[in-house]
Amino acid sequence: MLTPSPQDLRVALARYADARIEDARRSTDATARAAEDAAYTLCVMTGTQTVPQALHVADTMLGMRTAVSPALRRTVGTQRDDKLQAV
Repeated sequence: MLTPSPQDLRVALARYADARIEDARRSTDATARAAEDAAYTLCVMTGTQTVPQALHVADTMLGMRTAVSPALRRTVGTQRDDKLQAV
């Protein structure tokens, strides 16, 4: 597996977060698809099969270079979308 650059990984994480927020605000077929696409991309980039695994691996990969605040870790760890876990 190729290791994504920190910048590419941050972009994928931001895209995933934005898609999830938009889908939560007003869910449509398009917003659900965008969230699924962003989750899939994140899983591919991290070599994982589920969103929680992808978030953990991304956190670990970025943690090697920078420290992530404990508050952010708690927020990401508690906000799981069951329908996207099995991407």
